Amino acid sequence: MESLEQLSLVREADAVERVVDDAMTIRSYFSAEQSTAVDLVAAELDGLHSLRVNRRSTKLYYVERGTLDITIDGRKYTADAGSTILVRVDEEHEMVGHAARVLIICSPAFDPADEEILA
Repeated sequence: MESLEQLSLVREADAVERVVDDAMTIRSYFSAEQSTAVDLVAAELDGLHSLRVNRRSTKLYYVERGTLDITIDGRKYTADAGSTILVRVDEEHEMVGHAARVLIICSPAFDPADEEILA
């Protein structure tokens, strides 16, 4: 069996599920112990994911299904299935999901200490 550091394949059933807030549940595919450079989570978002900013990481949000309304530094966007959104370091952003499944790529890998909740 591969050690945690050597693991290269994670199936959806093996991803770690975590409730982030009332509107978002995520499945984490790799942990910081496996890669500090990048990570991937799949998020189910239905409702408000409050205003926040990441001080270290850039995030790509790929909308797999549903719709995502996102405000980035005061600019409003609506992304439907097949759309990708880029949120850069230090950009304030808030999302409202409408039965959305979103794949999130974060580089470097997400660290909760990196994220500041603003509202």
